[in-house]
Amino acid sequence: MPKAWLLPVPPWPLRSDVLAELGYEGAGPACMFLEGYEGPAQPGLAPLAGGALLCAPRDELAEAAQALPAAWRDAVEQALAPKTQALRLRRGLLPLGARTYVMGILNVTPDSFSDGGSHPGVEGAVQAAEAMVAQGADILDVGGESTRPGSRPVPLDEEMMRVVPVLEALRGRVDVPISIDTRKWPVAREALRLGAEIVNDVSAGLDDPEMLGGCARSGAAVVLMHSQAEARYARVGDEVRHHLAERAEAARAAGVAPDAIVLDPGIGFGKEPEHSYAVLRQLPALRALGYPVLMGPSRKRFLGTATGKATGERLSATVAAVALSAALGADIVRVHDVGPAVDAVRVADWTARA
Repeated sequence: MPKAWLLPVPPWPLRSDVLAELGYEGAGPACMFLEGYEGPAQPGLAPLAGGALLCAPRDELAEAAQALPAAWRDAVEQALAPKTQALRLRRGLLPLGARTYVMGILNVTPDSFSDGGSHPGVEGAVQAAEAMVAQGADILDVGGESTRPGSRPVPLDEEMMRVVPVLEALRGRVDVPISIDTRKWPVAREALRLGAEIVNDVSAGLDDPEMLGGCARSGAAVVLMHSQAEARYARVGDEVRHHLAERAEAARAAGVAPDAIVLDPGIGFGKEPEHSYAVLRQLPALRALGYPVLMGPSRKRFLGTATGKATGERLSATVAAVALSAALGADIVRVHDVGPAVDAVRVADWTARA
Protein backbone atom coordinates (compact mmCIF):
# COMPACT_ATOMS: atom_id res chain seq x y z
CA MET A 1 0.00 0.00 0.00
CA PRO A 2 1.49 3.38 -0.97
CA LYS A 3 2.48 5.52 2.00
CA ALA A 4 3.57 9.13 2.14
CA TRP A 5 5.25 10.89 5.06
CA LEU A 6 5.27 14.66 5.50
CA LEU A 7 8.64 15.83 6.82
CA PRO A 8 8.15 19.07 8.80
CA VAL A 9 11.93 19.52 8.77
CA PRO A 10 13.74 18.74 5.48
CA PRO A 11 16.12 15.79 5.84
CA TRP A 12 19.07 17.91 4.75
CA PRO A 13 19.70 21.53 3.74
CA LEU A 14 18.29 21.76 0.23
CA ARG A 15 20.75 23.84 -1.79
CA SER A 16 19.60 25.96 -4.71
CA ASP A 17 21.24 23.63 -7.23
CA VAL A 18 19.40 20.63 -5.73
CA LEU A 19 16.12 22.52 -5.89
CA ALA A 20 16.84 23.48 -9.48
CA GLU A 21 17.34 19.84 -10.39
CA LEU A 22 13.98 19.12 -8.79
CA GLY A 23 12.36 21.81 -10.90
CA TYR A 24 11.47 23.83 -7.83
CA GLU A 25 11.95 27.57 -7.56
CA GLY A 26 11.39 29.43 -4.33
CA ALA A 27 12.31 29.20 -0.67
CA GLY A 28 11.25 27.04 2.21
CA PRO A 29 9.82 23.96 0.48
CA ALA A 30 7.97 21.29 2.38
CA CYS A 31 9.15 17.74 1.73
CA MET A 32 7.15 14.54 1.55
CA PHE A 33 8.72 11.09 1.37
CA LEU A 34 6.87 8.62 -0.88
CA GLU A 35 7.84 5.23 0.49
CA GLY A 36 8.40 2.63 -2.23
CA TYR A 37 7.60 5.00 -5.11
CA GLU A 38 8.93 3.74 -8.45
CA GLY A 39 6.65 5.66 -10.80
CA PRO A 40 7.45 8.20 -13.50
CA ALA A 41 9.62 11.21 -12.81
CA GLN A 42 8.10 14.68 -12.67
CA PRO A 43 9.21 18.18 -11.64
CA GLY A 44 9.67 18.42 -7.90
CA LEU A 45 10.15 14.67 -7.45
CA ALA A 46 13.60 13.28 -6.59
CA PRO A 47 14.34 9.53 -6.44
CA LEU A 48 15.75 8.31 -3.13
CA ALA A 49 16.69 4.91 -1.74
CA GLY A 50 13.41 3.27 -0.84
CA GLY A 51 11.18 5.79 -2.58
CA ALA A 52 11.14 9.41 -3.69
CA LEU A 53 11.08 12.90 -2.21
CA LEU A 54 8.37 15.33 -3.30
CA CYS A 55 9.16 19.01 -2.65
CA ALA A 56 6.83 21.98 -3.02
CA PRO A 57 5.50 24.88 -0.95
CA ARG A 58 3.45 23.44 1.92
CA ASP A 59 0.14 24.69 0.50
CA GLU A 60 0.94 23.31 -2.98
CA LEU A 61 1.89 19.74 -2.08
CA ALA A 62 -1.57 18.39 -2.85
CA GLU A 63 -1.54 20.11 -6.24
CA ALA A 64 1.97 18.83 -6.96
CA ALA A 65 0.76 15.30 -6.23
CA GLN A 66 -1.97 15.43 -8.89
CA ALA A 67 0.49 14.18 -11.52
CA LEU A 68 1.15 11.04 -9.47
CA PRO A 69 -0.72 7.76 -9.96
CA ALA A 70 -4.08 7.69 -8.18
CA ALA A 71 -2.94 5.53 -5.26
CA TRP A 72 -0.11 7.95 -4.52
CA ARG A 73 -2.46 10.94 -4.71
CA ASP A 74 -4.59 9.27 -2.03
CA ALA A 75 -1.51 8.60 0.11
CA VAL A 76 -0.44 12.24 -0.12
CA GLU A 77 -3.95 13.43 0.76
CA GLN A 78 -3.98 11.18 3.82
CA ALA A 79 -0.56 12.42 4.91
CA LEU A 80 -1.73 16.03 4.61
CA ALA A 81 -4.86 15.40 6.69
CA PRO A 82 -4.97 17.26 10.02
CA LYS A 83 -3.02 15.47 12.73
CA THR A 84 -3.82 14.99 16.39
CA GLN A 85 -4.05 18.39 18.06
CA ALA A 86 -4.17 17.19 21.66
CA LEU A 87 -3.30 14.13 23.70
CA ARG A 88 -6.39 12.72 25.40
CA LEU A 89 -5.79 12.03 29.07
CA ARG A 90 -8.30 10.60 31.51
CA ARG A 91 -9.09 14.04 32.97
CA GLY A 92 -8.72 16.30 29.99
CA LEU A 93 -6.64 17.18 26.95
CA LEU A 94 -2.95 18.06 26.67
CA PRO A 95 -2.64 20.51 23.74
CA LEU A 96 0.04 19.64 21.20
CA GLY A 97 2.14 21.66 18.81
CA ALA A 98 2.75 24.91 20.65
CA ARG A 99 5.50 23.59 22.93
CA THR A 100 7.42 20.54 24.08
CA TYR A 101 6.46 18.88 27.36
CA VAL A 102 9.04 17.64 29.86
CA MET A 103 8.44 14.29 31.58
CA GLY A 104 10.45 13.81 34.75
CA ILE A 105 11.75 10.31 35.51
CA LEU A 106 10.95 9.03 39.00
CA ASN A 107 12.53 5.59 39.24
CA VAL A 108 11.78 3.79 42.50
CA THR A 109 14.19 0.97 41.73
CA PRO A 110 17.55 -0.08 43.14
CA ASP A 111 19.08 -0.93 39.75
CA SER A 112 18.13 1.63 37.08
CA PHE A 113 21.03 2.40 34.78
CA SER A 114 21.73 5.92 36.03
CA ASP A 115 19.64 6.71 39.11
CA GLY A 116 18.93 3.40 40.80
CA GLY A 117 18.38 3.87 44.52
CA SER A 118 18.62 7.66 44.34
CA HIS A 119 15.08 8.13 45.72
CA PRO A 120 15.09 5.88 48.81
CA GLY A 121 11.85 5.55 50.71
CA VAL A 122 8.42 6.89 49.89
CA GLU A 123 9.03 10.35 51.28
CA GLY A 124 12.31 10.62 49.38
CA ALA A 125 10.52 9.78 46.15
CA VAL A 126 7.76 12.29 46.85
CA GLN A 127 10.28 15.03 47.62
CA ALA A 128 12.07 14.27 44.36
CA ALA A 129 8.74 14.47 42.50
CA GLU A 130 7.89 17.80 44.09
CA ALA A 131 11.34 19.14 43.18
CA MET A 132 10.86 18.13 39.54
CA VAL A 133 7.47 19.82 39.39
CA ALA A 134 8.98 22.96 40.92
CA GLN A 135 11.64 22.90 38.17
CA GLY A 136 8.96 22.79 35.48
CA ALA A 137 8.11 19.11 34.86
CA ASP A 138 4.83 18.78 32.99
CA ILE A 139 4.45 15.02 33.62
CA LEU A 140 5.97 12.58 36.13
CA ASP A 141 6.84 9.03 35.04
CA VAL A 142 6.93 6.59 37.95
CA GLY A 143 8.66 3.24 37.38
CA GLY A 144 9.35 0.23 39.57
CA GLU A 145 11.25 -2.00 37.14
CA SER A 146 14.58 -1.21 35.51
CA THR A 147 14.75 -1.74 31.75
CA ARG A 148 18.51 -1.26 31.46
CA PRO A 149 20.40 -3.96 29.51
CA GLY A 150 21.01 -7.00 31.70
CA SER A 151 18.52 -6.02 34.40
CA ARG A 152 16.49 -8.83 35.92
CA PRO A 153 12.71 -9.00 35.48
CA VAL A 154 10.86 -7.82 38.58
CA PRO A 155 8.07 -10.05 39.92
CA LEU A 156 4.61 -8.53 39.91
CA ASP A 157 4.27 -8.32 43.68
CA GLU A 158 7.68 -6.67 44.06
CA GLU A 159 6.90 -4.05 41.42
CA MET A 160 3.59 -3.36 43.15
CA MET A 161 5.35 -2.91 46.50
CA ARG A 162 7.71 -0.37 44.94
CA VAL A 163 5.27 1.86 43.09
CA VAL A 164 1.93 1.70 44.94
CA PRO A 165 3.07 3.46 48.15
CA VAL A 166 4.69 6.21 46.09
CA LEU A 167 1.61 6.69 43.94
CA GLU A 168 -0.57 6.83 47.05
CA ALA A 169 1.71 9.42 48.63
CA LEU A 170 1.75 11.57 45.47
CA ARG A 171 -2.03 12.04 45.55
CA GLY A 172 -2.67 15.64 46.49
CA ARG A 173 1.05 16.47 46.58
CA VAL A 174 1.62 17.18 42.86
CA ASP A 175 -0.75 18.63 40.28
CA VAL A 176 0.73 17.32 37.03
CA PRO A 177 -0.32 14.15 35.15
CA ILE A 178 1.26 10.93 36.41
CA SER A 179 2.55 8.26 34.04
CA ILE A 180 3.22 4.68 35.14
CA ASP A 181 6.23 3.04 33.49
CA THR A 182 5.33 -0.66 33.40
CA ARG A 183 4.90 -3.64 31.11
CA LYS A 184 2.36 -5.32 33.40
CA TRP A 185 -1.36 -4.59 33.18
CA PRO A 186 -2.05 -5.31 36.89
CA VAL A 187 0.52 -2.66 37.85
CA ALA A 188 -0.93 -0.22 35.33
CA ARG A 189 -4.47 -0.92 36.53
CA GLU A 190 -3.56 -0.19 40.15
CA ALA A 191 -1.67 2.96 39.15
CA LEU A 192 -4.66 4.19 37.17
CA ARG A 193 -6.90 3.53 40.18
CA LEU A 194 -4.57 5.74 42.19
CA GLY A 195 -4.80 8.60 39.69
CA ALA A 196 -2.27 7.92 36.95
CA GLU A 197 -3.34 9.07 33.49
CA ILE A 198 -0.70 7.61 31.17
CA VAL A 199 0.70 4.09 30.79
CA ASN A 200 4.28 4.06 29.47
CA ASP A 201 4.88 0.53 28.15
CA VAL A 202 8.36 -0.18 26.79
CA SER A 203 7.03 -3.36 25.17
CA ALA A 204 4.29 -1.46 23.28
CA GLY A 205 1.68 -3.88 24.63
CA LEU A 206 3.48 -7.05 23.54
CA ASP A 207 4.55 -8.36 26.96
CA ASP A 208 1.07 -8.41 28.49
CA PRO A 209 -1.88 -9.23 26.19
CA GLU A 210 -4.23 -7.45 28.61
CA MET A 211 -2.39 -4.13 28.44
CA LEU A 212 -3.91 -2.46 25.38
CA GLY A 213 -7.47 -3.54 26.11
CA GLY A 214 -7.09 -2.44 29.72
CA CYS A 215 -5.84 0.98 28.69
CA ALA A 216 -8.76 1.30 26.28
CA ARG A 217 -11.33 0.47 28.97
CA SER A 218 -9.75 2.85 31.48
CA GLY A 219 -9.40 5.76 29.08
CA ALA A 220 -5.67 6.01 29.78
CA ALA A 221 -3.24 7.42 27.26
CA VAL A 222 -0.59 4.88 26.28
CA VAL A 223 3.04 5.30 25.21
CA LEU A 224 4.15 2.61 22.76
CA MET A 225 7.91 2.16 22.55
CA HIS A 226 10.07 0.36 20.01
CA SER A 227 12.52 -2.19 21.36
CA GLN A 228 14.05 -5.39 20.09
CA ALA A 229 16.51 -7.97 21.41
CA GLU A 230 19.29 -7.51 18.85
CA ALA A 231 20.57 -4.31 17.29
CA ARG A 232 20.32 -5.52 13.69
CA TYR A 233 18.69 -3.29 11.10
CA ALA A 234 18.75 -2.83 7.35
CA ARG A 235 17.12 0.62 7.57
CA VAL A 236 16.63 1.47 11.23
CA GLY A 237 14.36 4.48 10.74
CA ASP A 238 11.99 2.62 8.44
CA GLU A 239 11.89 -0.46 10.66
CA VAL A 240 11.21 1.54 13.82
CA ARG A 241 8.49 3.53 12.07
CA HIS A 242 6.81 0.44 10.62
CA HIS A 243 6.86 -1.35 13.98
CA LEU A 244 5.34 1.58 15.81
CA ALA A 245 2.70 2.08 13.10
CA GLU A 246 1.71 -1.58 13.57
CA ARG A 247 1.58 -1.24 17.35
CA ALA A 248 -0.55 1.90 17.05
CA GLU A 249 -2.95 -0.02 14.83
CA ALA A 250 -3.01 -2.83 17.41
CA ALA A 251 -3.83 -0.31 20.14
CA ARG A 252 -6.63 1.17 18.07
CA ALA A 253 -7.97 -2.31 17.31
CA ALA A 254 -8.04 -2.93 21.08
CA GLY A 255 -10.13 0.21 21.54
CA VAL A 256 -7.53 2.84 22.45
CA ALA A 257 -8.58 6.21 21.06
CA PRO A 258 -6.28 7.49 18.27
CA ASP A 259 -5.67 10.70 20.21
CA ALA A 260 -4.60 8.73 23.30
CA ILE A 261 -1.57 7.11 21.61
CA VAL A 262 2.03 8.31 21.90
CA LEU A 263 4.97 6.79 20.02
CA ASP A 264 8.49 6.39 21.41
CA PRO A 265 11.26 5.19 19.04
CA GLY A 266 13.17 3.73 21.98
CA ILE A 267 16.57 5.37 21.76
CA GLY A 268 19.11 2.97 23.26
CA PHE A 269 16.75 0.00 23.40
CA GLY A 270 18.12 -2.70 21.12
CA LYS A 271 20.10 -0.07 19.26
CA GLU A 272 23.76 0.69 18.81
CA PRO A 273 24.73 4.37 19.12
CA GLU A 274 24.66 4.86 15.34
CA HIS A 275 21.09 3.53 15.30
CA SER A 276 20.05 5.94 18.05
CA TYR A 277 21.49 8.90 16.15
CA ALA A 278 19.69 7.77 12.99
CA VAL A 279 16.42 7.53 14.89
CA LEU A 280 16.93 11.05 16.23
CA ARG A 281 17.65 12.43 12.76
CA GLN A 282 14.54 10.75 11.36
CA LEU A 283 12.19 11.93 14.10
CA PRO A 284 10.16 14.10 11.67
CA ALA A 285 9.28 11.03 9.60
CA LEU A 286 8.02 9.28 12.73
CA ARG A 287 6.04 12.36 13.74
CA ALA A 288 4.46 12.30 10.29
CA LEU A 289 2.53 9.15 11.27
CA GLY A 290 0.16 11.57 12.99
CA TYR A 291 0.74 10.58 16.61
CA PRO A 292 2.63 12.58 19.25
CA VAL A 293 6.20 11.43 19.80
CA LEU A 294 8.09 10.95 23.06
CA MET A 295 11.90 10.95 23.07
CA GLY A 296 13.99 9.62 25.95
CA PRO A 297 17.67 10.45 25.32
CA SER A 298 18.55 11.21 28.93
CA ARG A 299 22.06 10.01 29.88
CA LYS A 300 21.95 7.22 27.27
CA ARG A 301 24.98 5.36 25.93
CA PHE A 302 24.83 6.99 22.49
CA LEU A 303 25.66 10.30 24.17
CA GLY A 304 28.73 8.74 25.78
CA THR A 305 29.90 7.50 22.39
CA ALA A 306 30.01 11.06 21.08
CA THR A 307 31.43 12.71 24.20
CA GLY A 308 33.46 10.00 25.90
CA LYS A 309 31.66 10.84 29.14
CA ALA A 310 30.41 8.35 31.74
CA THR A 311 26.71 8.04 32.52
CA GLY A 312 26.72 10.55 35.37
CA GLU A 313 28.64 13.12 33.29
CA ARG A 314 26.24 13.36 30.35
CA LEU A 315 24.11 16.32 31.42
CA SER A 316 25.38 18.69 28.72
CA ALA A 317 25.02 16.00 26.05
CA THR A 318 21.51 15.22 27.27
CA VAL A 319 20.57 18.90 27.05
CA ALA A 320 21.82 18.97 23.45
CA ALA A 321 19.82 15.84 22.55
CA VAL A 322 16.72 17.23 24.25
CA ALA A 323 16.98 20.51 22.33
CA LEU A 324 17.45 18.65 19.04
CA SER A 325 14.49 16.39 19.81
CA ALA A 326 12.28 19.38 20.51
CA ALA A 327 13.43 21.22 17.38
CA LEU A 328 12.78 18.13 15.24
CA GLY A 329 9.21 17.79 16.47
CA ALA A 330 9.17 15.73 19.68
CA ASP A 331 6.08 16.48 21.76
CA ILE A 332 7.45 15.06 25.03
CA VAL A 333 11.01 14.55 26.26
CA ARG A 334 11.65 12.13 29.13
CA VAL A 335 14.56 13.19 31.35
CA HIS A 336 16.26 12.78 34.72
CA ASP A 337 17.42 16.41 34.99
CA VAL A 338 14.25 18.44 34.65
CA GLY A 339 15.51 22.00 35.14
CA PRO A 340 18.14 22.00 32.37
CA ALA A 341 15.76 20.15 30.04
CA VAL A 342 13.05 22.77 30.57
CA ASP A 343 15.49 25.51 29.56
CA ALA A 344 16.57 23.50 26.51
CA VAL A 345 13.07 22.90 25.18
CA ARG A 346 12.04 26.50 25.77
CA VAL A 347 14.90 27.72 23.56
CA ALA A 348 14.14 25.05 20.95
CA ASP A 349 10.44 25.90 20.99
CA TRP A 350 11.11 29.60 20.51
CA THR A 351 13.31 28.69 17.56
CA ALA A 352 11.30 25.95 15.83
CA ARG A 353 7.70 26.61 16.90
CA ALA A 354 7.45 30.38 16.97
